[in-house]
Amino acid sequence: MKRIGIIIGSESDLTQCERGLNYLMPCTSIEVLFVNVTSVHRNTMKLFADLERISGASANTKIDALIVGAGWANHLSGTSDAFLRNHLRDTSILVYAVAFEDPNNAVHTQAAILSITQVPGTKVIFRDYVGSEGFYRACYDAVNDESVQIELAPVKNPLEFTLSDAVARCRELLSEKQRKEKEG
Repeated sequence: MKRIGIIIGSESDLTQCERGLNYLMPCTSIEVLFVNVTSVHRNTMKLFADLERISGASANTKIDALIVGAGWANHLSGTSDAFLRNHLRDTSILVYAVAFEDPNNAVHTQAAILSITQVPGTKVIFRDYVGSEGFYRACYDAVNDESVQIELAPVKNPLEFTLSDAVARCRELLSEKQRKEKEG
């Protein structure tokens, strides 16, 4: 039985989830373990704790698919994916990202889409999942997708500089960039 979790960024986004949630209700091939409203901006540590719990080895909490939706600047989807992939090194949970619409401001909707699609190295699944129709399709795909494989990017170690070392490195990089521009 496929297990699914849902995280949305705001209670006001629930109105765009109704059709998808109704689709999931009678499905006998799945179990929806939770529908959480968690803002990555206001509940960061709660989000991380939830992601650790669902990625854990416990058969009671492990899920196969996570549908994550938010509006405006949708950091929730990318942050969930990044934490699962880069911190927990999880390749089994598929993350379906949904950009919720703002009917009063198309810029907010576009920002939500760009926040999903313009993140380097993201492994989220986004098949133009926008608004209530997009949430429905993400639910459908989470139930029916079978052969999606996640490959982890290599670990990218963080760098730490003193201020003077950072300035020196900036100069090196700029010099290298100028050299390449002259050559090319």
